[in-house]
Amino acid sequence: MERTTEYFPPELLNRLDSILVFDKLSRHSILDVVLLRLNDVASRLKDRRITLNVDAEARNWLAVKGYSEIYGARAIARVVRTNVLFPLAQKLLKGTIR
Repeated sequence: MERTTEYFPPELLNRLDSILVFDKLSRHSILDVVLLRLNDVASRLKDRRITLNVDAEARNWLAVKGYSEIYGARAIARVVRTNVLFPLAQKLLKGTIR
């Protein structure tokens, strides 16, 4: 809380009820977020009787591409959507996946 006074004026700080400080995510936590997003995709495919298998190397790649020191794991959903869901949807539309 002391460090906030270095950056923000007292008028702003007096309007805040509480402040939450988040620690940097661990590598394990980032991979957990990737798994959550991939499970979302897999659940969408379940109705079509399609199984999504993503190996550890691909999950690590998604974690590296989707994590930012500044924004944390927010971009993981976008990376999964762009690199997994969209190409998969295109293949489903073309009929290359049954």
